[in-house]
Amino acid sequence: MGFEELYDKYFRRVYNYIRYRVLARDAADDLVSAVFEKVLDKFDAFDQGKPVEPWLFAIARNTLNDYYRRRAVRVGLSLDGFEESIASGESVERAAERGEENAQLLAAMSGLSEAERELVAMKYALDLSAREIAAQTGLTESNVGVTLFRAMKKLRDRLGPEVI
Repeated sequence: MGFEELYDKYFRRVYNYIRYRVLARDAADDLVSAVFEKVLDKFDAFDQGKPVEPWLFAIARNTLNDYYRRRAVRVGLSLDGFEESIASGESVERAAERGEENAQLLAAMSGLSEAERELVAMKYALDLSAREIAAQTGLTESNVGVTLFRAMKKLRDRLGPEVI
C-alpha cells in the first residue's frame, strides 16, 4: 500500500478519532495534518509486512499525547462551532445547546483517566471492537471490556443516563 492509498483509506478514521478527543476544529485539523506528516516521514521505514492500522493509530495517539502535554486544555465553548453552525443554517439556540452538550461531555471525559479516555475514543470514534482495541493496545480483551464498562458508568453518573 502506498502513502496515497493509506491516506485515502484512513483519513476519515484518524480525523474522527482526533476530533472526538479535541473539541476545537482548527486544533483537530492541525493534529491530523501532523499525524500524516509523521506517517509520511516514517513511511519508507515501515515494514509493509506488518499491519498498518496499529502503527498509524499509535502515531495518532502519540501526537495527541504530545498536544495535551504542551497545552493546558480548557473546557469551554468554541466560537468556531457557532460560526460553522450559523453558516450551515442551524439555529443559534441549537448551536448553543450543542456547544454546551460538547462542553459537558468534555468536562465529564476529563474526569476519566487517560487510559479510559483513550479506550472510549477508540471504541466510539474509531468504532473498533474490544478485540481490535486489545490488539492495538496490548491489553486483554476482557480488560478492555471492563475498562470501557466502568468508564461509561462514570460518564452516565456525571451526565445522566439519558445522555449516554
